[in-house]
Amino acid sequence: MVRAECGSMKPNGEGKSAMRKDAVIRVAVSVLIVSAAAGCQTTPTQRGALAGAAAGGATGAVIGHQQGRQGEGALIGAGVGALAGALIGDQVDERRERTAAAIETEPRGHCEMRVVTGRSGERYEERVWVPGP
Repeated sequence: MVRAECGSMKPNGEGKSAMRKDAVIRVAVSVLIVSAAAGCQTTPTQRGALAGAAAGGATGAVIGHQQGRQGEGALIGAGVGALAGALIGDQVDERRERTAAAIETEPRGHCEMRVVTGRSGERYEERVWVPGP
């Protein structure tokens, strides 16, 4: 007896295994691309966009598969994921730049306590800034 799956011309459920194999190949290729790009000299914004696109594409494909529109779901998910990843990566870039700027503008030196004698002869401690190199 030959049983055909809905939407497939292949008997005995072979269409499902072909779809699973296709999905596994797509995920493997996505992981390979993300891994290769992570080794390149990229900014956090670019890495975030790439990782977001991969994660969003995979999530969109799974959700789209439930509705029978795996490809559309993957494309929409990849777009939304790339945008979200880029925004998060941009925030990481800005934080790094602010931290680097704050370190560069910190004053060099230290404070010391010195004993000072006033005009009337009284002695007191005074805090003094001593510039550094």
